[in-house]
Amino acid sequence: MASSEADSRLSQVVAPVLEKIIKNASWRKHSKLAHQCKALLERLTSPSDSPLASPDSEPESSIPGPLHDGGAVEYSLVESEFILSPLINACATAFNKIVDPAVDCIQKLIAYGYLRGEADPSGGPEAQLLSKLIESVCKCHDLSDDAIELLVLKTLLSAVTSVSLRIHGDCLLQIVRTCYDIYLGSKNVVNQTTAKASLVQMLVIVFRRMEADSSAVPVQPIVVAELMEPIEKSDADGSMTQFVQGFITKIMQDIDGVLNPVTPSRVSLGGHDGAFETTAVETTNPADLLDSTDKDMLDAKYWEISMYKTALEGRKGELADGEADRDEDLEVQIGNKFKRDAFLVFRALCKLSMKTPPKEALADPLLMRGKIVALELLKILLENAGTVFRTSERFLGAIKQYLCLSLLKNSASTLMIVFQLSCSIFISLVSRFRAGLKAEIGVFFPMIVLRVLENVAQPNFQQKMIVLRFLDKLCLDSQTLVDIFINYDCDVNSSNIFERMVNGLLKTAQGVPPGVATTLLPPQEATMKLEAMRCLVAILRSMGDWMNKQLRIPDPYSTKRFEDVENSPEPGNVPMAIVNGDEPAEGSDSHSEASNEASDVLTIEQRRAYKLELQEGISLFNRKPKKGIEFLIKANKVGDSPEEIAAFLKNASDLNKTLIGDYLGEREDLSLKVMHAYVDSFDFQGMEFDEAIRAFLQGFRLPGEAQKIDRIMEKFAERYCKCNPKAFTSADTAYVLAYSVIMLNTDSHNPMVKNKMSADDFIRNNRGIDDGKDLPEEYLRSLFERISRNEIKMKEDDFSLHQKQSVNSNRILGLDNILNIVIRKRDEDQHMETSDDLIRHMQEQFKEKARKSKSVYYAATDVVILRFMIEVCWAPMLAAFSVPLDQSDDEVVIALCLEGFRYAIHVTAVMSMKTHRDAFVTSLAKFTSLHSPADIKQKNIYAIKAIITIADEDGNYLREAWEHILTCVSRFEHLHLLGEGAPPDATFFAFPQDESEKSNQAKSTNLPVLNKKGPGKIQYAAASVMRGSYDGAGIGGNSAGAVTSEQVDNLVSNLNMLEQVGSSEMNRIFTRSQKLNSEAIIDFVKALCKVSMEELRSTSDPRVFSLTKIVEIAHYNMNRIRLVWSSIWHVLSNFFVTIGCSENLSIAIFAMDSLRQLSMKFLEREELANYNFQNEFMKPFVIVMRKSSAVEIRELIIRCVSQMVLSRVNNVKSGWKSMFMVFATAAYDNHKNIVLLAFEIMEKIIRDYFPYITETETTTFTDCVNCLVAFTNSRYNKDISLNAIAFLRFCAAKLAEGDLGSSSKKKEKENGKVSPSSPHNGKDGRQENGELIDKDDHLYFWFPLLAGLSELSFDPRPEIRKNALELLFETLRNHGHLFSLPLWERVFESVLFPIFDYVRHGIDPAGGDSNEEGIVNDMDELDQDAWLYETCTLALQLVVDLFVNFYNTVHPLLRKVLSLLISFIKRPHQSLAGIGTAAFVRLMSNAGDLFSEEKWLEVGYSLKEAANATLPDFSCVVSGDNMAGTNELALNSQGNEASAGSDTSRGGSESLRAQHIYASLSEAKCRAAVQLLLIQAMMEIYNMYRTHLSAKNTLVLYEAIHDVASHAHRINIDSPLQSKLQEFGPMIQMQDPPLLRLENEAYQFCLTLLQNLILDRPPRYEEVEVESHLVDLCQEVLLFYIETARSGQTSETSPEEQSQWLIPSVSGKRRELASRAPLIVATLQAICSLGDTLFEKNLVQFFPLLSSLISCEHGSNEVQVALSDMLSSSVGPVLLRSC
Repeated sequence: MASSEADSRLSQVVAPVLEKIIKNASWRKHSKLAHQCKALLERLTSPSDSPLASPDSEPESSIPGPLHDGGAVEYSLVESEFILSPLINACATAFNKIVDPAVDCIQKLIAYGYLRGEADPSGGPEAQLLSKLIESVCKCHDLSDDAIELLVLKTLLSAVTSVSLRIHGDCLLQIVRTCYDIYLGSKNVVNQTTAKASLVQMLVIVFRRMEADSSAVPVQPIVVAELMEPIEKSDADGSMTQFVQGFITKIMQDIDGVLNPVTPSRVSLGGHDGAFETTAVETTNPADLLDSTDKDMLDAKYWEISMYKTALEGRKGELADGEADRDEDLEVQIGNKFKRDAFLVFRALCKLSMKTPPKEALADPLLMRGKIVALELLKILLENAGTVFRTSERFLGAIKQYLCLSLLKNSASTLMIVFQLSCSIFISLVSRFRAGLKAEIGVFFPMIVLRVLENVAQPNFQQKMIVLRFLDKLCLDSQTLVDIFINYDCDVNSSNIFERMVNGLLKTAQGVPPGVATTLLPPQEATMKLEAMRCLVAILRSMGDWMNKQLRIPDPYSTKRFEDVENSPEPGNVPMAIVNGDEPAEGSDSHSEASNEASDVLTIEQRRAYKLELQEGISLFNRKPKKGIEFLIKANKVGDSPEEIAAFLKNASDLNKTLIGDYLGEREDLSLKVMHAYVDSFDFQGMEFDEAIRAFLQGFRLPGEAQKIDRIMEKFAERYCKCNPKAFTSADTAYVLAYSVIMLNTDSHNPMVKNKMSADDFIRNNRGIDDGKDLPEEYLRSLFERISRNEIKMKEDDFSLHQKQSVNSNRILGLDNILNIVIRKRDEDQHMETSDDLIRHMQEQFKEKARKSKSVYYAATDVVILRFMIEVCWAPMLAAFSVPLDQSDDEVVIALCLEGFRYAIHVTAVMSMKTHRDAFVTSLAKFTSLHSPADIKQKNIYAIKAIITIADEDGNYLREAWEHILTCVSRFEHLHLLGEGAPPDATFFAFPQDESEKSNQAKSTNLPVLNKKGPGKIQYAAASVMRGSYDGAGIGGNSAGAVTSEQVDNLVSNLNMLEQVGSSEMNRIFTRSQKLNSEAIIDFVKALCKVSMEELRSTSDPRVFSLTKIVEIAHYNMNRIRLVWSSIWHVLSNFFVTIGCSENLSIAIFAMDSLRQLSMKFLEREELANYNFQNEFMKPFVIVMRKSSAVEIRELIIRCVSQMVLSRVNNVKSGWKSMFMVFATAAYDNHKNIVLLAFEIMEKIIRDYFPYITETETTTFTDCVNCLVAFTNSRYNKDISLNAIAFLRFCAAKLAEGDLGSSSKKKEKENGKVSPSSPHNGKDGRQENGELIDKDDHLYFWFPLLAGLSELSFDPRPEIRKNALELLFETLRNHGHLFSLPLWERVFESVLFPIFDYVRHGIDPAGGDSNEEGIVNDMDELDQDAWLYETCTLALQLVVDLFVNFYNTVHPLLRKVLSLLISFIKRPHQSLAGIGTAAFVRLMSNAGDLFSEEKWLEVGYSLKEAANATLPDFSCVVSGDNMAGTNELALNSQGNEASAGSDTSRGGSESLRAQHIYASLSEAKCRAAVQLLLIQAMMEIYNMYRTHLSAKNTLVLYEAIHDVASHAHRINIDSPLQSKLQEFGPMIQMQDPPLLRLENEAYQFCLTLLQNLILDRPPRYEEVEVESHLVDLCQEVLLFYIETARSGQTSETSPEEQSQWLIPSVSGKRRELASRAPLIVATLQAICSLGDTLFEKNLVQFFPLLSSLISCEHGSNEVQVALSDMLSSSVGPVLLRSC
């Protein structure tokens, strides 16, 4: 038994109550109760240890009971019952004075935790006892006593709150019902409010515990003030609220105190100090960790575990809800009690919310309170729903089954509060449950929201405002809108919710169309328009916020606002939201709830495109069915088989039923097949005939044409008979009956038919249709009954009313039809809500929709989805913001529109949707009205401010749209200056139009504007800026005529309005440009350049505002990384070049000066070696210098550059390159002053700053050299050229000293390479890098200098030529020892040989040596002879000397040098060949000693090549034989006149040929001379180096000369040629035979060579070979002589005809033989000199020749003498020996 202490504790509570009951009990009525109380009181007060219960119940006494008072001993069940039953009975007395203390006692027992266990009527004895106790309390509310009502509420709330006493199931429902009844039934407002607050508190507890799956979870008291409805606000001073708040808080605290009195971590609760928040995290109970960030994960885990437990224990709770039907009991079999409780309460509330009071009560809001409070409670529940509630299938099922039904019934209510609550509940579903309720939301959104929204003309004002606020609220969570778009607008089976919403808002914002009757009052319409605008702005803001979150864009403005909204509890929220730790709008959770399919953008894109195409196909079908089907097949939306088309017609929404019927009735092949497939898709098995027709005709309307109906019904009858073979004897019967039924249907239900058909008539009409027999009469009669009672109609007939209203494109789902039920009913009967069959219809629709859309819910995560959203909404948005901005002057409206523009531009710009962004930006720019200042109003000023804000916030994304913004800034600045009265730029920069204007300008020295005062200043500009079009270039210039003073005053006031926008704000756009990202700054600069071009382009009013800003911008952004800066500069430099070349000189000068300022600034920055930024930076100077036609600009550039050099010389690095390019360009200028000025600066640079030039960039040296070379070409001043050459000498000296780049040389050595960036030597420089050694790592810098000098060798001025050549070769001589072979190779190839290029290639071959013909084609200005004899000869000698000087290094180049000399010798020009030959001899004489045998071979071969190339060619003379005579004639008859015209013309062409022959002859003659020279040169060289030459080399020479000799001989013995040449004789003065001397000398030399070989016997001497050569040669010579002598003899004996020629011929022959004699003598001597043996051996060949010689005629007796000597000395002894 309990100890006395325990007794005393319990009795302290119970005893006083018992006494009170006994005292108040009436002895008659309540005697039994009084007796019980006394007995109990005695037990409690008696100190004895006897048990409370009577001894006879011993066995039961061991069962523990529900009572215990915290002591050591527990009360048994019997004891507990003994104590509690008086209290239960007391409650049942319905007597206030007894009930009051009893209920109070029960409350205390609960509050102090003395009652424990589970209250459940279906449980064990303990549970039943407790449930009885609670039930007794619940019944007490019937007393209708205010105090007892409060007490009951207190007790019940304590019971639900208590942790020790666990209320579940029916008991909980009873408690909820009791509180609900008190709320409805109490006459005391305070009690009503308390009941409502208690209900809310209970719900909070039940659902909080369900989420945590634990009863120990801490729950905060609710905030009562937030629950108060406007109706209950009669509580003016707030005392009632305070009371109720105190009531709730106290109960919660009491229970809380009992719960855990000694836990140190528990903080005592004071007001709303959020103590629970901390404990929730501190306590170790894992279920209490739900407030942590991972609660979603935890919840899921707990749910999983509890479900697992349930499965294991197999607890199929035998729990049933008293008021529930049996089928619903199955749904309540939830193992987890907390979940079951929540489910039951939720279901009960849904049912309460659907209760419909009697009709007359509908208008009375007080009688509707039950429904309203249920809806309110549901709203609170949903707004604070936790994760389990939102994700559990069980609860989602409950929402679909009960809540959706409730919504369906209530959303059509005329009572605004009901509609409002329905909306609030729906918003919670959309924002928190959308993942699980895809299909339901898809149905309700059009029904609740769009239906109201799209009714523009005659809406219910309050209802529409509720919907608009609902949408505004919906936008708070940015995820919601995007999810709606993805799941509905991109889903083929769903309505385009987002699109319809935006369009509906647009229509609302635009107001009622003119001419349409409306029920709205003007102020109502204005409010509604404003609210719609707000929603549109909210939609854009929401899209922007979502995008910012996804892309992590920090947006200082909207995010801050967004957080405020997120964190402030919404009105009507209970603070449970905070306990839950959830945001009020939980878009974020949808990620975890969404299906596992990622929101793959590609699929969304495809789905969206698919849907749009399908819609297009359907709308086409609804106009032209065939075309529609063709389109859909082509687009792959429908298969091309009849079955697939039929399925489409049957299932697709939105097809026009009439047109489906028409299509099916067509005769064409495809339509017919489709109709058959369509009918065959029905299964009529087991259906009554009228049912089958009804089902069949639901999908389409029968066509009007009889034949079409016939075809369709015929097929129907066939199908029906096939499905029901026993129904009729044949298909004919079915066919006729079908017709009958359709006629009956029309007859019965068409109001136009007056005389209706009776059953008998119907039976009579169908006689004999069953194969001549009648169908059974009962059958026909029942058929008649059914059709008369229930019309056969298509699905949509019910809803045709709405069909007319609704917009076709928005009805892809066809759901609007069914939703019309609601409207239709309301129209018919204001007070009736939806009927059961219609609701069933709705539920079928839900199921069908859920099946269709497969209910896969996509949570959007990829930002690309916004593009599709923008595509849908940009045009409506633009319209919605533009029109009010244009027409309204209401500041609120204007502010909203501008905000809309801001968000629209933000989203479109970030998403890079150029067209859409530009549409918004240009519209906004137009609204600034800056292009038309006469119209400026206050709203335009706001637009200007909005533009500034946009530039500030979205600068990084504006891209090309910057142009519009900067145009506005430019126009603003212009007007601002006008307002201040400053003179316009045009006064400084105007472009004089014609001469008269120029002279006027010159005369007026003062600026005209500055002389005027006051408004006059404005007048000056007013005409030009009154009203311009937005797109007009620059500003104004449009208006003509005078301006009235009134207009001027208006303009003045308008310009003063502009003061509201500070210039500083405008300037911030430019100063903040340094904060733009790398891409944006480039777009910004491009746009600024474009605007500046526009400003400057104006001829009448050029302005430099943007140009000055460009300089500022460049200055602000100069510190960006090089990469970005070079991109910026790329844009700017093009701009400066364009402006610098402008025709308006003042502007060009201004631009160049701006560029100078920037360059000076830029040059302050250090540049490291080998970078190119300075060079890039200064390029505009170079380009303008080259392009500009204005002398002033070119001079200015030179002065700018000189200033840069003089002031920043330390910092100039790669910039030197550009500077030298500028000077080089100046050097070629046509103006002498510019050349002189540039050279002056150049002189200064080289004298004073030479070390700087090559300090870091050794390559700049080459630029300097190139520049000097340019000056050497100056035509204006010989001194400049000579000075430039002198500077080049200085440069060469520096180069030789190795002074270049003293600072950087070490680095370069380490790197082992030099950057070859000079323009001349880039390619080759790199090639040789590898071969350079450290000492000469900069040697290839010689190259440009030398090449420049070499080019000067063609200067027309001899002095310059001479100096240049002198310097060139002097430099090479003095410094050549530093050069490596590769460098020498390049020097020869590219510097020295090109000097002779003109000569080698340019001499006219027809020129001969006649000066008139000219030697060098392209050297007209030169005195060619002077050049040839001075420069060329000298240069060639110098090249040879140079080669000899450095032979040891350059010997590999011998072949190239030889080929140069040979190319001279080859020229058909005697002087050149002479020069070449002389140089060849000079080379040999100076270098011959150094040559190796190989080198000599090369010499030999090149001589051989020269000899072969210069062989004289007379072939043209022979080939042109037919004209020689005419030529002769032409020459003879030069004095006579031409005989006839035809002769003259023929003579003309022949004279050309004659000229050609003379040219060839003179060339042949010239070549002959050259060959003589060549042979002499060879002899000279041979004689010099006879000892050096090997046998092989000598033989090469021999072969060369022998070729010459034999060629000459061939020509000499060509008698036709000789006779031809004699005809031309006087003109060409050639001897006869022509090449005799050449032949003799050549053979003579050949002999000498061979004889010397035999004598010298040099190395590798092959005796046999040489001797055979000699023998052959002697034979050849003798033979030739003999032939010549003999031909002379034959000619003497020729016939008489030739007598006239004989004498010269004979004398000529003698001369010829005489001239040949020395050769013969030498030959004979050579034969003699052969050794004896050799002589003997060859005598056989020689002897015939010798004998012939004797018989010849000779020109002189030398031959005979020599012959006799030979015979005597050599031949004789041999003959004697042989004898």
